[in-house]
Formats: sequence, structure tokens, C-alpha cells
Amino acid sequence: MTVHALENCRTGRVRRDQDTGVLVAELLFGTRLRSGDTFLFRYGVEDGTAGVSGEYAHRFGFPGGQYALQVGFDAAALPARCHRFTQPTPAAPRGGRQELRISAPHHGVHVVEPRIRPGMVGIAWDWE
Repeated sequence: MTVHALENCRTGRVRRDQDTGVLVAELLFGTRLRSGDTFLFRYGVEDGTAGVSGEYAHRFGFPGGQYALQVGFDAAALPARCHRFTQPTPAAPRGGRQELRISAPHHGVHVVEPRIRPGMVGIAWDWE
């Protein structure tokens, strides 16, 4: 898997755990943010492993502002279903499940979290 810094950031350190399949990447902004500052950036994750992927999640260590997550699919390989989820810790059960409709023209789904809490926010899908 590869992380691509697309707008207003650059890729820093990248760590992988082969046993769990977890990838952690540092995105550097080039400016120091103060409490209450907002900053827009865009990055992409390319999964060239040829393995089947069923979710994407972002973990937050601290509460914060808004977060938007968008997942796109190839038009020839759309999943059967998608849903949003939250998870307070990796070991905790998932909650906050909400079904998401795939956008016909863009072949993707998105969620916007207005107020981030510590834990994970993600999108999962079923291929069925």
C-alpha cells in the first residue's frame, strides 16, 4: 500500500504492521497549527496488494473539528453495500453504523463527522 500526499501536505514517516495489515502514515503540513485552527489537505491511499479490501478507517487520538472521508470504487467493481462505523478503541465493538448509498455518477461514498471524538471513524463495504 502507498500513501500519496495530494494537496497541502507531504508524506512523512510510514509504518506497516504485516501481521495485522495496519498502515500508519504521517502527513506533514509545513506549518504549525494552533488550537482552533483549521487546515484542509487531501491524500490518497493506493492498495496495490491485490488483496480484497473491505474497509478504510482513520484513528483519532484527541477530540477535534470536522473530518471528511470519501471512498471511491472502480465502476466495474462496485460493492453490494457500504456503511459508516465508529469504534472507540481497536478492541471495542463497532457502533454508529449507518448505511451509505453509492453515488451513481462518482462510484463512491462519503461521511462527514462534524465533531471528532477519540477513536476510529470508517467506511466498510461488502462485496457479496
